[in-house]
Amino acid sequence: MIRNSITPIKTVSRWITLFAVLFVVATACEDQEEQAFQSSIGEEDIESMSSEEDLQTAYDEIDLISVEANESLDDDGTLGGREQMDQTDRLTRCATVTHDKEAMTITIDFGDGCEGPDGKLRSGIIFITYTGRLFIPGSVWTYELRNYTVNGKHIEGKKTITNVSGSISDHVSFHKLIEDGKVTWPDGSFATREVDKTFTWIRANNPLMDEVHVEGEASGVNRRGVAYNVTIISKIIWKRSCRIRGVCVPVQGLKLVERRDQADVLLDFGDGACDNLVTITKNGESRVIEKECNRRD
Repeated sequence: MIRNSITPIKTVSRWITLFAVLFVVATACEDQEEQAFQSSIGEEDIESMSSEEDLQTAYDEIDLISVEANESLDDDGTLGGREQMDQTDRLTRCATVTHDKEAMTITIDFGDGCEGPDGKLRSGIIFITYTGRLFIPGSVWTYELRNYTVNGKHIEGKKTITNVSGSISDHVSFHKLIEDGKVTWPDGSFATREVDKTFTWIRANNPLMDEVHVEGEASGVNRRGVAYNVTIISKIIWKRSCRIRGVCVPVQGLKLVERRDQADVLLDFGDGACDNLVTITKNGESRVIEKECNRRD
C-alpha cells in the first residue's frame, strides 16, 4: 500500500478505524427502578466498559491516521485527485508526513500539538515500518509511538497489523495485535490493553454501503486497577452509511465483559439499525443506553 493507486485501501482504513469509537454510558436516574438497576450494574462495570472502549478508540485511530498519511502520497509526492477532495476530514491534515519508500517507513509528526478535524489535539510521532502494500495478503505493518498524545492522554504500546486475506479479490481482512498497550491520563491514572482481533472489510458495489466486521478479544486493567477480558461472541458490525448519519457505536453484535469475582456483563449493539443504542445486561437485568457522540471524547 505504497500509494493511492489502489483506491479501496483508503476506504477500508477510514472505516475500519474511524468506526471504533468510545461510548459513554448514561448517568443513573433518580427513580427506584434506576437505583435498583445501578445496584446490579455499578460504577466498576461502567468503568470497565468505558475504559475498554476508550482504549480501543485510541489505538484504532492510529490505523486510520497512518493509512491516510500513506495513501495521501502519490508517486511524485502529491495528493491524488480523490484525496484532494477529502482533505478537510483527514486526521493527518495538520501533521507533517514523511514517506521513505526506499526504507519502507512512514513518519507522521504532529509536533508539539495540532488540532484535527475531529476536534482532538494530537502531539508526538507515529512511526511505521512495513513490508509491502497493506492491501496485499501477507503484508505486515508495525507501529512505534514516540511521545504520542491525544487530548493530553499519553498512548503507548507495540502494534502489528497483518493482511490475512485469502487473495487480493477477497474481502480484505486484517489481524491486529496490540502488546503492552497503555494510556495515561493527565491526572496520572492509567489503563492497560492487549488486543487480538480480526477486521474484515465487506465491500459493496456502492461504497456507502460498506461494512466492517470485527471478531476476537481484548484484555486489560482499567483506571480503577480492575482487570477485565472482553470477548466478541457475535461479530461486531459497523456500517459506513450509519457513521455518515452520526452513529458512533457498532450497529450489531455482542461483547462479553468478564471480571474476576464479578458477574459477566453483556453488551448488545442491536440488530443493524442505525442508532447509538447499546443494551447492557448483568445478572438478568438489562438497560438500554444511548451514546452521546462527543467528537472530543
